[in-house]
Amino acid sequence: MPSRARRVAVIGAGPAGAIVTDALAKEQAFDTIRVFDRRPVIGGTWVYTPHLPAAIPSVAALLAGTADSAVPIPPTLPAQTPKSEAVNNHQLRFSDSAQHEHLHSNIIPAIMSYTAEPFPNVLSPQTLAKYGPDAPFRHREVVRRWIEDIFLRGGHAKFLELSTTVERAEKVNGEWVLTLRREGGAADYWWQERFDALVVASGHYNVPWLPPVDGLVEYDARFPGRVVHSKHFRGGEKFKDKKVIVVGGSVSAHEIIHEILPYAKHPVVASLRGDPIPSFGWAPFRHPHIQVRKQILRLDPETGAVHFTDSSVIDGREVDHIIFATGYTFSLPFLPHVQERISKAYRRLPGVYQHTFDILDPSLCFVGMLGGGFTFRVYEWQAVAIARHLAGRGRALPSIAEQQTWEAQRVAIKKGGKDYYSIAPDYEAFFEFLREIAGDPARGTTGRVLPKFDPEWLKTWARMVAHKIRGFEEARKKAEAELGTPVRARL
Repeated sequence: MPSRARRVAVIGAGPAGAIVTDALAKEQAFDTIRVFDRRPVIGGTWVYTPHLPAAIPSVAALLAGTADSAVPIPPTLPAQTPKSEAVNNHQLRFSDSAQHEHLHSNIIPAIMSYTAEPFPNVLSPQTLAKYGPDAPFRHREVVRRWIEDIFLRGGHAKFLELSTTVERAEKVNGEWVLTLRREGGAADYWWQERFDALVVASGHYNVPWLPPVDGLVEYDARFPGRVVHSKHFRGGEKFKDKKVIVVGGSVSAHEIIHEILPYAKHPVVASLRGDPIPSFGWAPFRHPHIQVRKQILRLDPETGAVHFTDSSVIDGREVDHIIFATGYTFSLPFLPHVQERISKAYRRLPGVYQHTFDILDPSLCFVGMLGGGFTFRVYEWQAVAIARHLAGRGRALPSIAEQQTWEAQRVAIKKGGKDYYSIAPDYEAFFEFLREIAGDPARGTTGRVLPKFDPEWLKTWARMVAHKIRGFEEARKKAEAELGTPVRARL
């Protein structure tokens, strides 16, 4: 049985941080629970930040993996320091969120919600306008308020420190020493706190990932503002009458293409490395105003031309924006030893068993560092397993050697990127593994109960995807009717 932690720190007050805080509190095993989030509002990546100018500070730094560096710590703590570009600039710190005005959840409430926290049946004006009264999805602000309510209804706001960044987390003499920085109006205040365990729930949607396209750095310098990442997409209106290439074959690419179709100059070019994600297939790209191209091979900084792997070229005069909907990279600069591991791996969180438990240090755990579906629900299973593990009540983890074997085998098969950290298609196995680690709540406590994985969830998931596909098909048919010509049956 693992040793018991009495003081636990949580980094992040988004959906993952909310459920892990609730799970820890209901376990009734901890003397101290502290939750830190650098934003001034609860919600994590669901906090809308339109007031923060969106831009990539350095394409070269992103490609080199040096974009999100740790900041210098004052030599003596506590301390007060004046504001500085390196410490307080939201672009350099990647503290703006990937939200846009019309963003909705791409997963329905029946799958997103936690077992004891269903989504309210609230349809915002934006939702009604986009989906009608039978809307299956929820506007970003409804999602954010739902996250906030988990903290407020549970009485967990007392654990929160907002506008507070964890700048360093290091193990010293068996304790986690957190160096914290609270932003004030004119200065920053720094101090340290100590804990037995640390749960990282800060997400992996902060630092954009860009593919290593030949000429990209020089192209961005020659045509500033032309290269955009999906994180900084704020709405289709900006692209009115613009010639746009969208790179990527996953959900973000789908959403952005269809957001800008009513505004951009046609055709909108979709550049894909291979086939799109299997669950949606080609449906999002079968539209008469979408032209599918192969992967970008080279960008010409002299002429602005875009060269593709099939030897086709788009003239530089026919390109206003290239939007890279290519996902994100893991970055945890406040955890130096983990950041060092990340720098040596390809787009994954190394040294972590089942995307949840640090292999070499069981007092360090992670929630939400995965994908592939059933977001947010899978966070609840992680949170409860972690809470019982840290309380010394959960089932013991496999040996270090077994955990390392799991990771090595996964790397050999999945390499890195989304394939590595996706729990699809083995949803049931992952949910049930976490449920077994958690076990039942201790008698006399209010610990959360995890139900068995229900195969009906998979059917609900399939219906949700089918609904989205129908929407893409309806958009295609409407455009075809207006043009009087059908789209090609196969792209």
